[in-house]
Amino acid sequence: MSQSGSSGFALKRSKPNAERKNKSGFTAQTGGVELSAPPVALKENITMNIEEVLSTTHRISPRERVPFHCACCGECCRHVRQSVPLESPDVFRLTRLLREKDKGIICMDDFIARYTELALLDECGYFMLMLKVTGVDDACIFLKENRCMVHAAKPRTCRIYPFVAGIGDDGQPEYLVSREKEHHFKGPVVHIKTWMKRRFTEEDKAFLRMDLSSARDIARLMRRIPEFHRQQAMLLFWRYKYSDFDLDQPFLKQYAKNLQQLKAALALLAEQP
Repeated sequence: MSQSGSSGFALKRSKPNAERKNKSGFTAQTGGVELSAPPVALKENITMNIEEVLSTTHRISPRERVPFHCACCGECCRHVRQSVPLESPDVFRLTRLLREKDKGIICMDDFIARYTELALLDECGYFMLMLKVTGVDDACIFLKENRCMVHAAKPRTCRIYPFVAGIGDDGQPEYLVSREKEHHFKGPVVHIKTWMKRRFTEEDKAFLRMDLSSARDIARLMRRIPEFHRQQAMLLFWRYKYSDFDLDQPFLKQYAKNLQQLKAALALLAEQP
């Protein structure tokens, strides 16, 4: 039985001991399933410094009010190398937007290959995607004349700036504010709860809860996988987290299913010699 998603990954039953290399030179084969993927993200080895990213933030209450005004200067979109993470729903939404404008963007793999690089979060192979930058000022690749070219589907990190949102251990939203660009903190007062209600969607929250609840299990499974199979594990991670989605179907149901399939596939790989 063969399957192919809108992602561009090819997943099919392979003959015993069959081997096929994908474009990146990796062969991903586990449990009789052969997986091929485009090369771009897996060629990168960028280490993301979480402590550095959070060094200019502090916790705030949703009841607080903060003076903030966007001057449309583009400063928050410059010097952002390794600073704009792309979560699965970000890639999903951006690909949907760009496929209407660019014939070269058909699936999420097309977007990933052109606009992202990989940030390794753990030596076990757990990674996330980061938005590429361009120019001597390391500007966001979508910044043109101080305007965002993907405003309608901008990543959550950008959408809620200068605030940061996450889900705490109790399952409730937590908020921080980034004071890196101090000149932004003047003008009209922003009510945090209202700001987040408009920009931090219920889909975002549901995704983060699913992602948080599965992250430890996935990392634990990836640490069990022998070094020999590490690249295969990364390809599986890529497929289920960032690639195997039907862009014309709701995101969350697909993501929940993909997480279960990812954990099952990693568990099988962890048992292989």
